[in-house]
Amino acid sequence: MPEELELLVCGDPTLDFDALEEGTYYDNGFTAEHPTVKAFWEIVHSFTLEQKKRLLFFTTGSDRAPIGGLSKLKLIVARNGPDSDRLPTSHTCFNHLLLPEYSTKEKLRDYLLKAISNAEGFGLR
Repeated sequence: MPEELELLVCGDPTLDFDALEEGTYYDNGFTAEHPTVKAFWEIVHSFTLEQKKRLLFFTTGSDRAPIGGLSKLKLIVARNGPDSDRLPTSHTCFNHLLLPEYSTKEKLRDYLLKAISNAEGFGLR
């Protein structure tokens, strides 16, 4: 019973990013087959557990999965304009990640790491 209460309050600490990828929606010109999206998932799957938690926190405001796992999370990855020097942004209330269409995988990785490493949220961590 205490474990169930912890899951309800804190979320599931188990992070299945394959399930997250399978359940992700795309918007504003991105699809699962778009080169930027494919590069994004290659990068995410190569992340350490701590980096994956930071990405989850950056996009949702929590570094844990909802009850039922990451497949239940309604993540949206949207194109946020052409290649630029802007970092990725997010709307945590809507689980919405906004990615510019970066010209290279290396730039995407660099900018994504900068964004998730410097995100503070609301100080509830």
